[in-house]
Amino acid sequence: MPSCESSNNNTQVGFTTLEGFSFKEVLNSDITRKSIFVLLEKEGKNAILICDKQPFAESAAEAESWIRGSKMNLLVENDIYGNYEQEIPAHLNGVKTTLIYPATEKHILKYRAQDRYLIAETGDDYDKITLPHILESNLSVQWVYNCLDHKSEQDRLIFEDPDEHSGFQLYPDLKWNGETMENLYCQALVRRRGIKSVRDLTADDIPLLENVLEKSKKAIRERYGVNPAQIKAYFHYQPSFYHLHMHLVKVNYDAPGGSMYAIPVEVALGNLRIASDYYKRATLPFMGKALDPLCQKFKAAGKIDF
Repeated sequence: MPSCESSNNNTQVGFTTLEGFSFKEVLNSDITRKSIFVLLEKEGKNAILICDKQPFAESAAEAESWIRGSKMNLLVENDIYGNYEQEIPAHLNGVKTTLIYPATEKHILKYRAQDRYLIAETGDDYDKITLPHILESNLSVQWVYNCLDHKSEQDRLIFEDPDEHSGFQLYPDLKWNGETMENLYCQALVRRRGIKSVRDLTADDIPLLENVLEKSKKAIRERYGVNPAQIKAYFHYQPSFYHLHMHLVKVNYDAPGGSMYAIPVEVALGNLRIASDYYKRATLPFMGKALDPLCQKFKAAGKIDF
């Protein structure tokens, strides 16, 4: 996402250290992605610290820099093979970090380790279970509106189409450092409000999707020099927040959010050309977390059992 989902009526001020924050617990970790999610506390308010080790850049200059500046500590040696612990220069060993403060119980639940279940949501399930949940929960997307209204994060804006019907804003995702092309990750926020997810899309929205897809890829090429044919674009379902947004990443990058069902934008366009109400009738699978209220509602409705 361009920005962390902030609590209502709170604005985070940039921190230079974590002084004043106290450790509470490790919520979760991801060995594959080398990520950790830690619950902190400051002044009686919860905070979530998300730390991700960054991939190596493939540029020759940077590779030469960390090779020349490394210290090697031998662990095991056998014939021509040697295993070492390599200490690379500190400036090349930074950790990409996101801080959510103050964090709500919803944020904590989102990042806490818990069992997951595959839910096959029909169009009827969406109308009777998911949509009422979204409306009842009053899930805030004020941070999205702050971006769209030019109140925040404009220094990070890559491209904007101001058209109120088919326009959008393109940002680097916070999970990307904005420099390493190997894990390029951008996100486009549509300007039009009221489109919560792919479930709300109809054939009338095809021009919107085509516009976002085409101009986003063009903007990424102009800013970062990445060929549009090397960019994959998709929607998540369920999305992490209910305002239509498009993910754009390098084709060889397995971006975070793998537990979510990814719908390629080209597939979505094809489905809408076949049937205008395709996403109102389609069965869309998604991963539900055991403690998540939506997952609990599907359990109460007899749709899943655990």
